Amino acid sequence: MLFFPALALGQAATTTESLNISVTIIREVPPIPPPPGVPWPPAPTEVIFEGKTYPKAFLTLLKNDKVAATFLAQSSGLFSTKITGIKGGTYTFGLWAEDIKGRKSVTVSFTLDILERTTTRISGISIPPTIEINPTQVERGEVLTIFGQSFPQSIINILIFPAQRIEKTETSLSGDWIYNLDTNSLEEGEYRVKAKALYKDGRQSEFSQELPFLVLPRGILMCQGADLNFDGKVDIVDFSILLYFWEQTNPANRCADINFDGMVNIFDFSIMMYWWTG
Repeated sequence: MLFFPALALGQAATTTESLNISVTIIREVPPIPPPPGVPWPPAPTEVIFEGKTYPKAFLTLLKNDKVAATFLAQSSGLFSTKITGIKGGTYTFGLWAEDIKGRKSVTVSFTLDILERTTTRISGISIPPTIEINPTQVERGEVLTIFGQSFPQSIINILIFPAQRIEKTETSLSGDWIYNLDTNSLEEGEYRVKAKALYKDGRQSEFSQELPFLVLPRGILMCQGADLNFDGKVDIVDFSILLYFWEQTNPANRCADINFDGMVNIFDFSIMMYWWTG
């Protein structure tokens, strides 16, 4: 989270930049005092938010953890919105986006001191990429597909840890990105993956959320009926896995499609109940 102090009294405008986000505060010319006994007009205070995300992404703006606005990004991936009529004070703002596939980003947040009768412009906001993997379990040597959306024609840095391996790919004009990871070079075990975007102007986003995956020994990924976590029992853990992939076609955990008909549905649930051990 970033914190930006307020503009000192008497200044007309200032620009502060930290971690790629620029904050410009403009103090408007004081209005002519009203006649005696007439109240001052409401203060024209507004905050403008500008930055980069995914083409036609659906964005949610939070103010002190409550939704202040929702809006769509342009087809270019740029966005701009503003809120008006707020009082002076300290606020924590957050922005997150949902791409056209329904994947959600992490929230970018920052804290600002807002002054009365000012326009505060927050520019250079970078929404981290969305990320998805398929499958979530692979036998060593198989390909793990990592993909998502970000700002068009940006570089995506993909971090795989604890291997501390960094891979790169580029987004398309539509903002889509994809990387096929050859797991031959990874030892068997549990890994996590996250991604960040590097833009042509030199700015970069924060990291996406982390997603886990397993690299298993060759030949082990033989589905064992309704025992989805391979622990020798069919119980609430397996049921939770089934619910996670419910109504998904060709799920990342292919064993969740117990009858291999291409969808996780009531037929798979019925099979699980038949083999239930508790």
